[in-house]
Amino acid sequence: MNVNAMAAYKKGESLNQFKYGIDELGQNDCIIKVISCGLCHSDIHAIDGFFPVKYPMVPGHEIVGEVVEVGSGVSHIKVSDIVGVGWQRSACLQCEDCINGNENVCSSAKGVITDGYGGFADYLIIDSRFCFVLPPDLDKMKAGPLLCGGITVYSALKHAGMKSGQRIGVIGTGGLGHLAIQFAAKLGNKVTAFTTSNDKAEFATKMGASEVVITKDKSKIETKKPLDIIISTVPTNLDWGKYIRLLSTDGTLTFVGLFDKPINIDLFSLLSRRRKITASPIGGRAVMNEMLRIANDFNIEPITETFSLKDVNDAIKKVRENTIRYRAVIVP
Repeated sequence: MNVNAMAAYKKGESLNQFKYGIDELGQNDCIIKVISCGLCHSDIHAIDGFFPVKYPMVPGHEIVGEVVEVGSGVSHIKVSDIVGVGWQRSACLQCEDCINGNENVCSSAKGVITDGYGGFADYLIIDSRFCFVLPPDLDKMKAGPLLCGGITVYSALKHAGMKSGQRIGVIGTGGLGHLAIQFAAKLGNKVTAFTTSNDKAEFATKMGASEVVITKDKSKIETKKPLDIIISTVPTNLDWGKYIRLLSTDGTLTFVGLFDKPINIDLFSLLSRRRKITASPIGGRAVMNEMLRIANDFNIEPITETFSLKDVNDAIKKVRENTIRYRAVIVP
């Protein structure tokens, strides 16, 4: 099978047409026909060489597609199933982390775009054990961003201790933040959104936030009540002490937005109330399936803009400029 794709031939370059062949399937592999694929900031990081990739590299790791062929050992999915694929291509499935359902932190884990060709193409070959059958009511043209952005925020909130009836803060209302607000609010929590503008404050309320704090005045950040969890979805180094002091006893600040500078923390602000700091990457397979089920049952949906594959460079430009509202989706 020949695959038509868009690839970066060198670090930082725009994408151009690229073809490659699929010769044979491994016993656990499957081929999916791509229906849609989200464009994530991590794709751009890969294009720019932030991750160890080989060029030409085909981005795209928020993939929705139809299964068209399966390997000899595949029994949990079948031809014609609609499946999703996220960041992870494979894991060893034998180490302690994998056995405990934490395949996402396996030391032998491989990525869809870092260890092969991604979803900005008409077809994709992938380890079927990291394909997830989509619940029937998820929109195939919008579900892609759930497979990286959605699982990232849901897994972070889950491992920070999110239940229901809690008070949860979300820093940022962009591509990750608007999903975090929805998951937290629709699972029965009071959400406080932290944002920098009035228009995003209105948007956060529409997504389910009960309280919005506009943080233009950096000298003062207050909430009506202490928060059990705060999730930071922004790629910005802030005054974290001000946010930590908003946490209740045993409260947790968790990071999913990345930046390349160390954070400064007043240790006493942690010690005085037994507060915690953590960070979280995507999620294991069980958590992915749980997230998809919740998104389906509670009507959690990314806000997206759609681009054709031939216009993928326009989408990349908008993501670089932070003018996408709020996730870009590419269709072949």
